[in-house]
Amino acid sequence: MASYVIVGASRGIGYKYLQILSANPDNIVIGLARNPVPVQEKLRGEGISNVHVLQGDLTDNASLVAAAKEVSQITGGSLDHLIVNGAYLSDSTQFISPSEFKGKEDLLVSELNSSMAANVVGAIYSINAFIDLSKKSEIKKIIIISSGAADLDLIAAGSWTGAVPYCISKAAVNLLAVKYAVEFKTDGIIFLALSPGLVATEQNNNLETNPTFKGPISMEESVTSMLEVIQKLTIKESGSFLSHHGDKNWL
Repeated sequence: MASYVIVGASRGIGYKYLQILSANPDNIVIGLARNPVPVQEKLRGEGISNVHVLQGDLTDNASLVAAAKEVSQITGGSLDHLIVNGAYLSDSTQFISPSEFKGKEDLLVSELNSSMAANVVGAIYSINAFIDLSKKSEIKKIIIISSGAADLDLIAAGSWTGAVPYCISKAAVNLLAVKYAVEFKTDGIIFLALSPGLVATEQNNNLETNPTFKGPISMEESVTSMLEVIQKLTIKESGSFLSHHGDKNWL
């Protein structure tokens, strides 16, 4: 029996984790959402009854601390897997290059603050809230969902200039995984920054790094692949930044 907490489980990849993990009745699956009711109703509508959905918001530390206390009651005081999935990406800056923020300084500051608050500070809040439960696990795996958009070589090869606040925050997430890996190495906790696969946009549809790229993969394929990477993960890879393939192939 393995336990999982998915932070940011209301939709998209986070919700897909709930669906896939709940298919194994031996798993203890817990999703955190800012508003749990719609998630509970959606699961109920799909006939999924073995998922716990708790209130928890990436940008609200108190809610995550409270959720951790509830999780402890459900799991018996430990947590095998923490997957921090929630993220902030605004359409308003997706196609703006760094120099194009000239004259848009307020937008730059606002979007950078929002990206860092959710994607970086939110990850710190989440990990700190659950770290004591992770210490008591035999598995001890903490995953922060990152993005291939934070890989410097990929950005350079693809000539991708947009989504500046988002990319900066995800690069910070990769650094954060290393910092935690170093801090908790003696506790045997494994940390990983994990990319779910590159999302196709007008700017990255023609990435020269992989001419066979045919567009985004399905949620099912992404989460299934990520779970395979997570399952194989050892302390030797702690602090790494990997793709859903378990390597540096982000597509």
